[in-house]
Amino acid sequence: MRYMSDGSEVRVGDNVLVETGVKGRVVCDFDRRECLPGYDKWLTQETLVGGGPLSTAIMVETQEMGLVHYPSEDEEMCESLSQS
Repeated sequence: MRYMSDGSEVRVGDNVLVETGVKGRVVCDFDRRECLPGYDKWLTQETLVGGGPLSTAIMVETQEMGLVHYPSEDEEMCESLSQS
């Protein structure tokens, strides 16, 4: 997955600006099967409520909106505030 603002790759640990100025942190990358410590349970292959396992793109944790899954590149997740 890449940032819409500059085309650079989104990485686990990046601090990002999403959804009209909300700040968050990338905690899981399902394509690479990577996550921050403590988020390993999201990499499960088990069926989750409402469908199958999360298997593509990224999960961002925010204070305001909680965990947000981005299944594909999204204009609302517009830029990295800092790279990890």
